[in-house]
Amino acid sequence: MVYTAERHGSEFVCRDGMENVEFSVPAASFLGMTTVQEPPVIQWEAALEKAFREPVGCAPLRELARGAGRVAVIVSDSTRGVPTARVLPTVLDELAAAGIGHDRIVVVVATGAHRGATEGEIREIVGEELAGRLTVVNHNAFLDGGYVFVGTTSYGTPVEVNSTVLGCDFRVSIGKVEPHEFAGFSGGRKSILPGVSSEKTIKINHRPEMMLAQGARFGVLDGNPISEDMVEAAQMVGLHFTVNLVLNAAGEAVGIFTGDLTGCHRAAVDFMRGFCELDVPDQPDVIVTTPGRPLNINLYQAVKPLFVLEDLLSPGGVMILYGSCPDGVGAPDLLLPYEGASGPDEVMARLKADYEIQMDQALYLCRILKKGIHIIVHSPHVETELIRKMLMTPADSLSHALNTAYSLTKVNGKGYPRVMYFPQAQRALPRMMK
Repeated sequence: MVYTAERHGSEFVCRDGMENVEFSVPAASFLGMTTVQEPPVIQWEAALEKAFREPVGCAPLRELARGAGRVAVIVSDSTRGVPTARVLPTVLDELAAAGIGHDRIVVVVATGAHRGATEGEIREIVGEELAGRLTVVNHNAFLDGGYVFVGTTSYGTPVEVNSTVLGCDFRVSIGKVEPHEFAGFSGGRKSILPGVSSEKTIKINHRPEMMLAQGARFGVLDGNPISEDMVEAAQMVGLHFTVNLVLNAAGEAVGIFTGDLTGCHRAAVDFMRGFCELDVPDQPDVIVTTPGRPLNINLYQAVKPLFVLEDLLSPGGVMILYGSCPDGVGAPDLLLPYEGASGPDEVMARLKADYEIQMDQALYLCRILKKGIHIIVHSPHVETELIRKMLMTPADSLSHALNTAYSLTKVNGKGYPRVMYFPQAQRALPRMMK
């Protein structure tokens, strides 16, 4: 197992085989390790055959694509960890059955506002065998041109989409579904917005009043203005066939769904809800979490588990986040609203007055801090002064982080505070039992 918690005498020793770290918690105060009980890994050949034979809400891909001219296959970048290379050959076989060869297919890496995929990442995304045989391009949200305006959503978002994607008359997406901090769940419509949309479009969809709306939360789709805006954008563009994968904590596929834009996505969401919704019986004082791969690539991605945990802690509680973050902070804009700020209120005021795309995590981090919750970060590749700048507390080890948490937490004579280990919390939808 990637994560374990085993009792050794008067302590529990928690180990993370992915990050190769461990820490100890007194047994008397350990609430246990909370994880999602996941379905078994799919048998690829049988699962692919069934998914493409029985799509949700539409005809099979080989029938839908018949007569198409050029096809755009929109895929996720490396920060999402989607096993695209396992699915892409079947998509190409289906397109070939519709009379569409490789020369009429372009693979577009849906980077959203992230950096472009490197050559090595592209080879990993599409697979070594196909890397030299397919046309693969990175989306770039920050170009001055290269987009087509297709209309304005009912939420007032002007939809500008990658011209290569719009230049094709048939569009397929391959992505994954998991809880998302403000879109409710990832997958489906996110391949278009933010996946292949312009900076302007993404920025307006992600604007603070949308992100702070009551419905813009983990696990919420209905009444979520950001998700509903994304669906409208994808419908304007036309996403003809989608592939939505559900992965386990190790990045292995436990479910695969194909079909139309909304029905296929809902089927994958319903499947994941069946195992990711958790009841938490005891409120912790301290939660230790980590994002796991691929979100541990940088701090911008790594903070995501914090946003699903904030409702489990009362004021004065402590979140401990750890992750290697080899790319450091990973989003320079994330730091801008903190420059010289006196506290979370000032940061949020700046964000509302002058917002950029990759400031979104700052908005949610400050929402947590405003509740009186402390955040401690152990990340060897993120400079301690940057962590402090972001109004969080750096720690040079998990032992140091826990000792700091103990000193911050008021235990009212109970001894050590109650500690929960909750790795990859962003994959779950936890709720306190009443």
